[in-house]
Amino acid sequence: MRRQSAKRSAQRKIAFLVDGDKEKLLVEALARTVVARHRPASEPRFATIRCGGTPREGLFSVVELMLTKNYQRFFILFGTGSNRKQRISSMVSEIQEPLVRLRLMDRVSVIPLVPSIESWVLADEEAIGQAGGTHLPEELPRGREQLEELLGELLGGWGPKEQKRMARFLDPERIRAKDASFDAFVRGLLAALETRVLSAAEQGSALP
Repeated sequence: MRRQSAKRSAQRKIAFLVDGDKEKLLVEALARTVVARHRPASEPRFATIRCGGTPREGLFSVVELMLTKNYQRFFILFGTGSNRKQRISSMVSEIQEPLVRLRLMDRVSVIPLVPSIESWVLADEEAIGQAGGTHLPEELPRGREQLEELLGELLGGWGPKEQKRMARFLDPERIRAKDASFDAFVRGLLAALETRVLSAAEQGSALP
């Protein structure tokens, strides 16, 4: 009984706050792959909350609620819908400022998806080839809707079925090498698991 109690107390409880269903699926799948490869001493417990359309102040209510359930670390991941640095910086600051006032910055990582979760997928060309039997064009279009359309063309659709298939092939290290926001996500996740972080972009930022 004591061993079970000690194991529960040592378990890391991590919550992801994401926009919607596809973000939930892909973030959870990639997080579990990272955990499987780094083998933390205790298997973490993940919870993913879909917050698309939730006002910014509503996010902090979710964090406060999850704190009462003994969740220790939080990741707020949101699509920026833009590649403009100034716009992205403003969106990140809008979320971070209340966290500073509430003294939650040491518990919460804010990860902008630039411009959307599709950028993580498109960073792994090998996985796209495996999942869809095709290759990426040399120049990618910019903008959220265009990235979704591109993946739809490459994979024969971009619904839940294709997203689940894609998730099986995605490799975190390949994505980290090309996408700064994903690298920031992995670094934060490994820190939350108290695992030493090794990264080719150790000093990189989540902002482009």
